[in-house]
Amino acid sequence: MPEHGEEQEDDTLVRAMRSTVGRESTTFGFSILVTVTFGLLQVLQGSPDVLRVVLYAVGAVMSFTVLEGVLSRGFRGPMPQHRTRTLALGTSLNIVSVLAGLGAAYLVARWSQHVVVWPAAPFVAGVVYLLVESLEAALAERLLTRSGDRQAGEVSDD
Repeated sequence: MPEHGEEQEDDTLVRAMRSTVGRESTTFGFSILVTVTFGLLQVLQGSPDVLRVVLYAVGAVMSFTVLEGVLSRGFRGPMPQHRTRTLALGTSLNIVSVLAGLGAAYLVARWSQHVVVWPAAPFVAGVVYLLVESLEAALAERLLTRSGDRQAGEVSDD
């Protein structure tokens, strides 16, 4: 039987892991998306030169930047976040948002062989990913609310 101090360490570790995974799920999905989008572009467009790599990075970053600017009303308002339970259910569907973003990148990459594809594909992929991820969170909120969770729709401005 574990001693009392060991139980507390285990509880602390589990709590820390839950906090980390819950907080990082969207970032983790986005990281996967930009990695596989780069690979997809390399297969469809060929090996990039330095300019295309830089343009790719700009396009990937701008998807978050543009949406944050719009949703925070020009970076003047807070960005609310759902409670952990709602986030956990919503982000558990990351496979859907990642594949939707990758599909969008594929369409952009097939559209043209021009250098503009390198920033456009990750930008469009990121925006689609974030939109679908938001739909997943909204669905999670509705499902939890219907199951009786009165706090499912609560958000924090922290």
